[in-house]
Amino acid sequence: MKRSGLAAFMALLSLTHNTAHADIIVDLPFPGEFEGDVVTAPTTPPAPPAEDTTQTQPTTTPAAPAAPVQTEYKGELSITSMSRKSGGATYKIDLQRSAVLNRLELVVEVNKLKIHSASLITDSGREIQVREFKDTRVLSTWESLTSENLNLSDRVVSIEMVAESYGGAANIRLRAIGATDVPRLTLQQVIEPVAATPAAPPAPTNPVIPVRNEPIVQNSTPSAIAKGSKVVYSGSYVGTIVQILGGGKVRVTLDGYSGTHDVDLREIATQTACLDGLCSGYNILYSNSYSGVIKEVFANKKARVVLDGYSGLHIVNLSELARSVDCHQNFCINRQAIYSNSYDATIKKLFTNGKAQVVLAGYSGLHIVSLSELANVIQCAKEMCVGDSVMYSNTYKAKILKVYGNGKAQVTLEGYSGTHMVNISELTRPTRCLDGVCAGDSLMYDRTMDAKVIEVYNNRQALITIAGYNGTHTVAISSLSKKINCASGICVGDQLMYDFTMKAKIIKVFSHGQALITIEGYNGTHTVSLQSLTKPVTCSKGICAGDRVTYDRSYTGKVISVFGNGTALVTLNGYSGTHNVSLSSLVKMR
Repeated sequence: MKRSGLAAFMALLSLTHNTAHADIIVDLPFPGEFEGDVVTAPTTPPAPPAEDTTQTQPTTTPAAPAAPVQTEYKGELSITSMSRKSGGATYKIDLQRSAVLNRLELVVEVNKLKIHSASLITDSGREIQVREFKDTRVLSTWESLTSENLNLSDRVVSIEMVAESYGGAANIRLRAIGATDVPRLTLQQVIEPVAATPAAPPAPTNPVIPVRNEPIVQNSTPSAIAKGSKVVYSGSYVGTIVQILGGGKVRVTLDGYSGTHDVDLREIATQTACLDGLCSGYNILYSNSYSGVIKEVFANKKARVVLDGYSGLHIVNLSELARSVDCHQNFCINRQAIYSNSYDATIKKLFTNGKAQVVLAGYSGLHIVSLSELANVIQCAKEMCVGDSVMYSNTYKAKILKVYGNGKAQVTLEGYSGTHMVNISELTRPTRCLDGVCAGDSLMYDRTMDAKVIEVYNNRQALITIAGYNGTHTVAISSLSKKINCASGICVGDQLMYDFTMKAKIIKVFSHGQALITIEGYNGTHTVSLQSLTKPVTCSKGICAGDRVTYDRSYTGKVISVFGNGTALVTLNGYSGTHNVSLSSLVKMR
């Protein structure tokens, strides 16, 4: 076929060549407030308040029959699809809360595994090697490995293990045995081994910096220009060389087209295994939107790919592709996350360009989103853990359902339906006692109402019930005061004078200088200052209780009580009731 005819034919085909398109999420409808299952990292549940799936299991330390029973706490973590790279990958495992560990146990559940090393990192920064986990033999399926008693007093914050799969990607179950509480384990990071740089030729002056946690893939040597070599022609058509011609030309067949075509060597590129960190067979993301698989890579930085949900093969630039990885930027596949602070998500694929393919709860299909829009589901953050009962916004009693790595939490609020997304900084943990107020105390609220303390919180708030009122109420601790029997010489049951004029009886005395009283001639009870109350005395200024007196030089009467403030309670002949008068206005009758 002549060169000009071929070019015209190819141009026509290029115009009619289908371009792959895929729909992506632009704006998801708000699904409403949702109630999701609590996701917990360990497979064995800790003691309350956390509501996870961790089971505290008591075991007995082997000893003589009279030895005491020692309780141990087991936290488990499953790790799947472990690396087959020579020398093994490093698995960094965090403890959500530091714990004293007695020992480590490991079971191989799928394929075979060799442990190169394992170490514990303590809260003081010490690294402690686990002897039984160093250079082990290759463990077969269902074989287990147990460390000796670690005899640690320091609390462990993380575990680092270097392991290598044999005969296929291994799955394991790692168990940490805690001395005082359940270790909550989370796989934080997987670091693949980096391929060694060859001695010759020397490294370039500006070496390529690999994506964090990912190994460097060396560029492969492209296939030679030879009969049978697969090539891409004109950046768009894949074919095979059938004959080498003179004059810088080759004869090729093109996939999907009949006949042979004579083309210039400058317009073709041969196939290679790997280029720019991308290899044939890799799962990829194309144009930030379409997931697929690389079928072939070519030396001119083109690749032929299959795109999920689309038929046929497509030629694209390598620069438009991002490789699929197991973990990236603290995210890992098959982990639970939240998307856009609103939607529960499961991460299905991760890509080196900061994108993820996720399944959204309540929505069909797969969606491509940015990692910046995701937050990992974790067990604890800032001492707030799944299952904790807390206070939200200094007002509402809440329970934590989920905790996220972006400082958010999903909670239920007492008295309100559904779930709510809040900032962890708006939550406060309960405590036993604060500022002398403890859970269970019977106190006075606002100096007038009997109250019982249900919970005390670190933000100086308390949850209380109030006598005569339904439900619970959140109040400031400063508004609560303790009941006592006596204060400032005034005790419960005393008969006193209130405001120098009214006879009163003390019902309750409070530590903040108040008293609950009844007043003769008035209904109900009244809260008054202790300073407004005056205690009676036997005699003062020559006037005693029981004396017959003349009041104001005009009225005769009898002294009922004498008070230390210079007053007396008297009855006057011809007048009903009692009267509070100054002692200086009374003259004792002989």
